[in-house]
Amino acid sequence: MSDLDISAGAVHAAAFRLKKKGELISPAKQLYVIVPPEYHMLGCLPAEELVPILMEHWRIPYYVCLLSAAAYHGASHQKPQIFQVMTEKQMKPILCSQVKIEFIYKKSLQDLPTTLKTVGTGYLTVSSAELTAMDLLTYPTRCGGLNHTATVLSELLEAIDPKALLALMQQSKETAWIQRLGLILERIDSMDEIRQNTLIKVIKNYLDTMHPSPTLLAPNLPRNGRKPHAKWAVIENTTIESDL
Repeated sequence: MSDLDISAGAVHAAAFRLKKKGELISPAKQLYVIVPPEYHMLGCLPAEELVPILMEHWRIPYYVCLLSAAAYHGASHQKPQIFQVMTEKQMKPILCSQVKIEFIYKKSLQDLPTTLKTVGTGYLTVSSAELTAMDLLTYPTRCGGLNHTATVLSELLEAIDPKALLALMQQSKETAWIQRLGLILERIDSMDEIRQNTLIKVIKNYLDTMHPSPTLLAPNLPRNGRKPHAKWAVIENTTIESDL
């Protein structure tokens, strides 16, 4: 308005015309984003380029999580249709033409291990492979169920560092996801059996110091009268079948 010496009404009118032409989008209140010609068919910026702009606009801590994060670590057996983002604020999903962004709430993201990925609009914060595994087993209903989670983990484990996983387990205040991870890693096939066995050993050694209480394999399903697994203290109230 200052540079062109025009009124707010003129700016809004021009923005409205550009939005109708598909050259401008407004994914959030008081935020306008130019759509480059190469994305006109998509009708929006790709999620990975839109998210850094959105989160900078809102000034909210975040990281790309779950299936979307797993894809960045090489676990892309089935490309997720929705881009998943973890935040400290409960937020409604965003639908921008063909681009869908889902926000998952976590009380605190402080000191959680993440990595930065370079995208066309800056840097995208993505959960580490270890944090991705933790979230997959903490939010199984957000990941297409345990069978799909097991499939993703069979590919993701090649990127998981045993020392980094141990550090995250020690930092976490929960053991249920660790117990489930140990059980699932024993049940799935992978291309890296050495790493798989190393991770299982690290998890078992840590849990031996914690003496965890029994936990359900599928928290959203009934117990079905099953006894806890002797090694992992996991009540197998469902079966696990990897898609691979």
